[in-house]
Amino acid sequence: MEFAEVLRRVAEEVSAWDDEDVAVRVEGTAGGPLHISISSRHLGTYYTQWVDLRADGTVHLPALDDGFTSVGAKGTTAGTAASTEEAVALVVREVSDAVAYLREMQARHAASARPAVQPPVADGDLADACTLWQGGQNVGSSPVRGAARVLSGVGHYFSAPFIDDYDRAARQSPEVLAAGVALLRSVNAAPFRDADNWSSAVGLPGSGFAGRGIKSKTDEDPQIEQRLQSGRIEMPLWGVSLSPTVAAGFGTRFLFELVGEFPAVPAWVHSGIKEAEQELVTGGQYRVLSQEERDGTTHVRLRWIGARGDRVGSDALLVTVLGAVPGVQRSVLTRSPTAPHEETLEVRLGGKDWATAARVPGAAQVEVVRYWAPDPGWGDTDDSVHSHWLAAQKASRTTTVPADVATIVAAVLKGKETA
Repeated sequence: MEFAEVLRRVAEEVSAWDDEDVAVRVEGTAGGPLHISISSRHLGTYYTQWVDLRADGTVHLPALDDGFTSVGAKGTTAGTAASTEEAVALVVREVSDAVAYLREMQARHAASARPAVQPPVADGDLADACTLWQGGQNVGSSPVRGAARVLSGVGHYFSAPFIDDYDRAARQSPEVLAAGVALLRSVNAAPFRDADNWSSAVGLPGSGFAGRGIKSKTDEDPQIEQRLQSGRIEMPLWGVSLSPTVAAGFGTRFLFELVGEFPAVPAWVHSGIKEAEQELVTGGQYRVLSQEERDGTTHVRLRWIGARGDRVGSDALLVTVLGAVPGVQRSVLTRSPTAPHEETLEVRLGGKDWATAARVPGAAQVEVVRYWAPDPGWGDTDDSVHSHWLAAQKASRTTTVPADVATIVAAVLKGKETA
């Protein structure tokens, strides 16, 4: 068997399968074994399979690693090759099978990451939300983005006192929260198009661009860089422009550009104002495809990979409770996608304390579950996250109270010693 020829031909045949989502790496020497790894580059799937050609011609497949592989899992032998031709065919077949399996995994994840079916949003509500959004960065889009964060539970991609201020203010504003619900539901119900097709859909010439610039801030720039290095960024709502000039007008320290298809709402079409900004309201989870420094700007290419805020609730009582509970540090209001569409409000109160309030819209009662930090000593032998959750569950108290804001807030704030 000519290992050098096997290495050359295998590398040539499998190279086409190495792409944005799948990594195929071929390693070997001219006179020795061949080692190939097939792994996922997509953030939604964790997978690695190895294909080894040994010196005696045996093709071995170690146990694959999909995040759930048991310790001591055994591999399998695919066969033994007696010639160069047989070795190439056998190795390429096993690599092909592994790539096909990985792409099937990724396709299943992509399907599951699509938005849930959304409740309808009235045209007037969407028009009001877009008008508020376009009122200006500090009086329009920023408060509504804060509403999206406190409703979805997805935090901002960097921390700053002014972000906390927007979130606190959003919890106190029914108008802003309503706009957040309307836009989250409208974006997650929107069609998926790339930049040129969005331009065509709204009657604009295609520029092949949809993005937004960000100005430099001393405290935030390092946080943004660190988040981008993770390969993933989440924004339940944000705005991009179809005009590169408008996008750059927001700042040139970073330029986020969307690649591929994404859901969006053309704000000016619904509001009737600021047509020149060509702003699309969008949102979701994004994969960082690349980043490049050019002329002092970090150009970041993002691809939409999953929905965020697509299960947001809107029960008027729970929204009022959200604004009435003091000291909330994080919150999320979710709507069950199945009838009777129960909604659950979760509020984090700092430290290890939190509570949930669940209600079927229109029901006369609300179930409140109050959680507290476990008693001292709970983690003396095991301080894992799972054990902490079990301890918190054990210490929790469930009560059913009337659908009254003051009564629900009192149950949420109830101290452990008075439970």
